[in-house]
Amino acid sequence: MLLAPKILSDPRGPIMELTARHGRIWRSRTVAKGGLRDMVWLLGMAHNERVLAPAYRDDFSWQEGYSFSMEPLFGRDILFLTDDQPALGREGAHRRRHRLLIPAFQAKLDDLYLPAMAKIVKHYLDALPLGTPVDLAALVKQVTFHVVAALLFGAESESLPQLLHWFEDLGLGLFSLIHLRIPGLPFYRASRARQRLVSYLESRLAVYRRGEAEPPTFLAQLMGAEGEDGERLTDEALVAELLAFLFAGYDTTASMLTSVLAALGDHPQVYLRLRQELAGIPLDSVLAGQLPETPYLDAVLTETERLFPPLTFAVRGVLRDIEIAGYTIRKGDRVTYSAYFSGRDPEVFADPLRFDPLRFWQKKPKPYSLLGFGGGHRPCIGKRFALLEMRLLLATLLLRFDVQFGPQKSDKMFFNPTMQRKDGYFGTLTLHHGAE
Repeated sequence: MLLAPKILSDPRGPIMELTARHGRIWRSRTVAKGGLRDMVWLLGMAHNERVLAPAYRDDFSWQEGYSFSMEPLFGRDILFLTDDQPALGREGAHRRRHRLLIPAFQAKLDDLYLPAMAKIVKHYLDALPLGTPVDLAALVKQVTFHVVAALLFGAESESLPQLLHWFEDLGLGLFSLIHLRIPGLPFYRASRARQRLVSYLESRLAVYRRGEAEPPTFLAQLMGAEGEDGERLTDEALVAELLAFLFAGYDTTASMLTSVLAALGDHPQVYLRLRQELAGIPLDSVLAGQLPETPYLDAVLTETERLFPPLTFAVRGVLRDIEIAGYTIRKGDRVTYSAYFSGRDPEVFADPLRFDPLRFWQKKPKPYSLLGFGGGHRPCIGKRFALLEMRLLLATLLLRFDVQFGPQKSDKMFFNPTMQRKDGYFGTLTLHHGAE
């Protein structure tokens, strides 16, 4: 069966329905380079481990899994699409690129990143109207895009609306089934948006190379990174990685933050308990980018990742014939695992549809049970960065304001490719007692 149209419009229903009907391994067809290919869906924690665990890293390829969708718009030379397989002529490629990029994500830089994040968050919260419905989903998008664009490459404030528009067009064309540059088609708009984003990033790099401005800390780390063999990132590679990090750092973070707010609106007892935890934190310290441990907020974020992962499924290319649970998967096929199914798996989570942060109260999830940030030998490089941003934004919002969620226009979703709310998510704000 060819699932592409249904999966692209809303993957959640088909994944759950077909797994209930066919079991935890089933086959569909997908579009790939050269035509249609078999796609084998591997659902559940054991199958997640079979795809993601280091022991099986030579069985699967990221590049082969995502070349059709991501390579045309992001290029091939990004961390996300590199592999280490000698058989593909890519021995050590991912490891070498990872070593060049990881210094920009080190915890020792948090004291530089967090105040910058806090300043951006405060800028947007200061402008919010009181006593009238505010689209919190739109707010989250603006904040997260500003954070990632400013911290990654020093985007000027006046450029942000245009950059966001281009980036939205890029995302809408990412999983386009028709890769034709014909005016009016999503892929055409996405290609034009990519060209404009690349031109902008190249111009920013040129400014920094000429010494006309200081690059932000993140980009300075990347520009100065040097491998053991003296390898450095070219400007072309820097632009490609910046585009990829913009995608990962904005789209997924905005999706999950909106889901957190929606969960708080649907579960007032969770909202009240979270407010109680945050009540002992001075607002001034949070506005300065200082945030102490918040175990209940952490549990809320983990529970949101479980039920509402931004990306519902992920794909890998198969590099050799393999057999899983008696099921033959051929070289050249694709395999897919689903963070959405995994988080709702009744074999792993009791009462799986109930939103209950206490299931993660000072407790880590089982390995390969939660995959909102990937897992195994290649987890998301920016996971900690994203969690810092989410904790900071939520803590600042709830310390400054009381939020009355709703009324909502609808609960319709679309996927771009992350889960987004078609008609936004609204709340009415009043100034919290003691906040200025």
